[in-house]
Amino acid sequence: MELSDFRFIYHKIGGHNVIFEAANQDLTDTEYQYYGFLSNGGAWIIQRFHIIAGAVIYEYAAGAEIISYLINWDGNGRYTGTLTFYRYDQIAAV
Repeated sequence: MELSDFRFIYHKIGGHNVIFEAANQDLTDTEYQYYGFLSNGGAWIIQRFHIIAGAVIYEYAAGAEIISYLINWDGNGRYTGTLTFYRYDQIAAV
């Protein structure tokens, strides 16, 4: 996965490049920050920054349908879901 700027994430899925555009962010918690990204095909990624003693651990959740993304955010753009997040090195094992 490669971050190219603050609006897009480029990700390769099955040999095809998929572009994810920033859709939501929730910075209301001091321990967790959430950033949601959507593709035009309905796939999504939520990136969570887990902040522990000044260090940041990057964690990810992903899905293939827009409805499973939308149910994790409230009307004010705050993350309200209960998704399981994985570190980047754990994704291949899932």
